[in-house]
Amino acid sequence: MQGDWQGLMAQHNHSVVLALLARGVPLNQAKELAHDAWTRLFEAHLAGKFSGLALPGLAIRQALFLAATQRKARRWTAVPVEDAAQLADYHATPDTRVELRQLLARTQTATAELSARAQNIFHTVLDNPDVPQVQLAQRLGISLQRLRQTLCEARTRLRGALEETP
Repeated sequence: MQGDWQGLMAQHNHSVVLALLARGVPLNQAKELAHDAWTRLFEAHLAGKFSGLALPGLAIRQALFLAATQRKARRWTAVPVEDAAQLADYHATPDTRVELRQLLARTQTATAELSARAQNIFHTVLDNPDVPQVQLAQRLGISLQRLRQTLCEARTRLRGALEETP
């Protein structure tokens, strides 16, 4: 049982850490948050709360939730994605480092191409995973339909950036 989880963690942990780094979480904290997310998921699994797992999405969502909670508690600031030097410590091969830097640059460019309003909506939703979208739309002074449309457009751009071949 625990061996299965170690295998899943080994297979998907990189994606979880990368998702946190893409949101500006410093590398050391990203590693800690990823570990905490896996621990919570394992504990929930032992408690019988899962009928199935959608990985790495579930682990990423849990880690982003923990990051948002930690950000509110500690008020740490985001690290610029351009500071790829911290990524070099985490990734073993030079090819992987180059590929990751290109991927992060493409996602940052795609996000920067969004309007300031769309960026604000996108980041507000990502920073508040536990808040219903209806409440976020009210907080932002827009309709739920507009919030969802903006998220869809942002995600489409990000997917396009991730699918680009360098």
